Amino acid sequence: MTAFKADPTDQAPLGGARKRAARISDAPDFTRSPPRALIAAAVPRGMRRASSQKAFLRALREDPGVLDLRYDGYGNLLRVAQIVAWAADWKTMCSRPTIAKIVEETGLSKATVKRWIRWLREHGWLGVVEQGSTVRFRKGTSAGLDDDGLGNRAALWVICIPRDIARVSTPGTPSDEERCVSEPPSLSLPRRDKEDPTRTREAPRRARGNPRISPTWGLHQSPRTKRDRLAACERLRQESSVLRRMTAWYLRWLLRAFLLAGWTPADVLHALDVRPDDSVWTYTWSSADELRHIPGWVRNRLAAWVSGDGQVLSSRSQRVAAIAREVEELRRRRAEEQERRLAQRVDAGGQDGPAARARALLVATSPSFAAALRRTGQRRRNAR
Repeated sequence: MTAFKADPTDQAPLGGARKRAARISDAPDFTRSPPRALIAAAVPRGMRRASSQKAFLRALREDPGVLDLRYDGYGNLLRVAQIVAWAADWKTMCSRPTIAKIVEETGLSKATVKRWIRWLREHGWLGVVEQGSTVRFRKGTSAGLDDDGLGNRAALWVICIPRDIARVSTPGTPSDEERCVSEPPSLSLPRRDKEDPTRTREAPRRARGNPRISPTWGLHQSPRTKRDRLAACERLRQESSVLRRMTAWYLRWLLRAFLLAGWTPADVLHALDVRPDDSVWTYTWSSADELRHIPGWVRNRLAAWVSGDGQVLSSRSQRVAAIAREVEELRRRRAEEQERRLAQRVDAGGQDGPAARARALLVATSPSFAAALRRTGQRRRNAR
């Protein structure tokens, strides 16, 4: 029996393949769950691995540092944390969502998502089991020359909670859920009558079915502030069955340009029925149910009151006020002209006689005549 001898020319390729396989086998196996020791080493100091996704989110909401955040930051943090928790494995509590996935699910910007992920890591809520890597910079790929077939790897985090998060209730001592919150009276903030202060953010917001809008806004009163414009729109909803099908907030946005121009609710109702040239709009429907798009109908009617350069025209009340001011100015000018002519006639009568006595009587009884007489005398002296 002859012994088998390997061809020397075949040894080099086999050795090269063996070396390449050794390099790949040194890399971690990403298809399996990470070892328990690696997960335990990734848990930050003072924290422990969360028992469930619900426990992680609950502990995060109750953390004092989280409750001290501003309202918008609190909401963005919880949105990011929910996506990370939902992507966690139930057995290992390890999560590997990509930044792009979190951005897509939350609708936040990439910078905002990265900022809150960094906040969770710095405060110990996320432990880094594996850093994100690419083929070029991953260990065992010879700076990208050897493709391990794994592509770009997202970071792997383990969700954690503080070690002292569990509550221990002793007999005779009320727990946190049983204690009531005692706060100093405040005139600017509503009284908080919830039993658990940490769950106030979880309570549903009050619906807008009973809004705090003043229902007594004047029909001929022009609004000045945003709250006044909201009250004026609520009055419009009370006066018009068509506008009642829109909320006061949407109506305020729709009529913003006209309300800022000083229009009153009565002006808006007038503009919906009459054109700027005092011609009346014709109605082709008998009920508001026949209107397909009420905001479009309102825009079409009010577009006649907008000039070509986009400026809102004067409303009916503004036009009436302008005419009243012109009439008052004309009346004042006529009264001054009449007093001036009377002063000239009295002055022409001489210093003695009935004319002088009448002039003295007018000066004593009419301050306006005396002022006109002084102005006439001053002009004559200046002319001399």
